[in-house]
Amino acid sequence: MRRNLPDLQLGSFDLIVIGGGIYGACAAWDAAQRGLSVALVERDDFGAATSANSYKIIHGGIRYVQHGDVKRVRSSSAERRAFLRNAPHLVKPLPIVVPTYGRAMKGRLALKLGMSIYDALTPDRNRGISDPDHT
Repeated sequence: MRRNLPDLQLGSFDLIVIGGGIYGACAAWDAAQRGLSVALVERDDFGAATSANSYKIIHGGIRYVQHGDVKRVRSSSAERRAFLRNAPHLVKPLPIVVPTYGRAMKGRLALKLGMSIYDALTPDRNRGISDPDHT
């Protein structure tokens, strides 16, 4: 991909995305996949330290269960599924350890309840994903 500012002035685009970090690049890619002509504009090099606050984890929305944000849980799960279908080579399973200590919201029962709620809210989270390492 080359920077070509004259083409920006001469061209006509359906969408101009400003910012070539992970979010801007994904938005531009998604729009191009949908048939739009897209210009992606970045101040520096594409992906050069932009979107720095991203955790770079595709968690599928489980973190939003604790806040009761059902819409965000569903949306994140759908985005995870889309990412795994479209770019499985860019996603790898990440083993985690979740400390459970004490009682109430930090205990094992709360974690088990949260996982059960997540399972109930996202029954389709692996639909269309054929790689067993990602399910």
